[in-house]
Amino acid sequence: MPEAGETEVIGGTTAAVGGSPSPSPVLRFDLRQLSYFVTVAEELNFTRAARRLRVAQQSLSSAIARLESLVGFDLFERSPRAVALTERGSTWLPYARDLLAVAERCESAAHDIAAGGRASLRIGLAATAAVEITPRLLQAYARRHPSVRVATRHYGLEDPAGGLRARLSDVAIVRPPFDSAGLDLVVVATEARFVALWDGHPLSTRQTVGFEEIADLPWIDVAASDHVWCAFWRVNERRTRPPRFGARGHTLDDLLDAARAGWAVGLVPASIAGAQRWPGLAFVEVADIPGSDVAVAWNPAALPAPARHFIDLAKTFAVDWPSR
Repeated sequence: MPEAGETEVIGGTTAAVGGSPSPSPVLRFDLRQLSYFVTVAEELNFTRAARRLRVAQQSLSSAIARLESLVGFDLFERSPRAVALTERGSTWLPYARDLLAVAERCESAAHDIAAGGRASLRIGLAATAAVEITPRLLQAYARRHPSVRVATRHYGLEDPAGGLRARLSDVAIVRPPFDSAGLDLVVVATEARFVALWDGHPLSTRQTVGFEEIADLPWIDVAASDHVWCAFWRVNERRTRPPRFGARGHTLDDLLDAARAGWAVGLVPASIAGAQRWPGLAFVEVADIPGSDVAVAWNPAALPAPARHFIDLAKTFAVDWPSR
């Protein structure tokens, strides 16, 4: 038993015996710095990361340098030609992502409490989530469950699980295949895949093409770490050598911009190709490759009641919705 004047740790606080508990030391870095670190790690380019974050590149570089000083090790290896994560930076990255996810869940919980405990449902929309099926699912759910507060959030190409991994979504509308270990899915439709080309390309006037006709063109290198998802959209099972990349991008808009400029081609699902008129672009169906599934995914270990109702609805769409 400590004597008066000594200290002991009680439940994560330091207490002076005979005195009041004092709070544990606060974090030496803030969430903004962590967000900067994660974004640079995803882009591996300070210019693109600064553009994504809408901050000056010099401010971003200074913030990363301060964070490195605080944690006591270099996060990135920098050279005039490239940026790469250090071994320690790569090890720390998932912890930074986890902390940002917890902070977002904490904020979401605060909103729920402020709303008086009203039932809520967070729906993640992975990039290229079907533009026709998605609004119909959301409208049908709202008619059946008008008292549930629904929040949707779009996720970039780097997160094909639509926020489920970080538990930022209760359910997600996604496009498998991707690394879905630990998740359950129900497929609601299948669509053909189209190649996006600039409208002056020799193939742009065709109704269909074969994969061999586009395999050796320069492709867009999507900034995604999910190897299953990348392999599917690059059609690796049909390739005898790795694709040649002409551009790198983070979003669907990046892919379309690269195609419009003539730098690279990429594949998109039918619902994107036919969603609207895309000036400067042509979309041609790739007739001899498998189509793209649209699915609703969820984590069975964390499934609130509103999410179960959404999944039940999705299963009816899987029966009723015609494939393209």
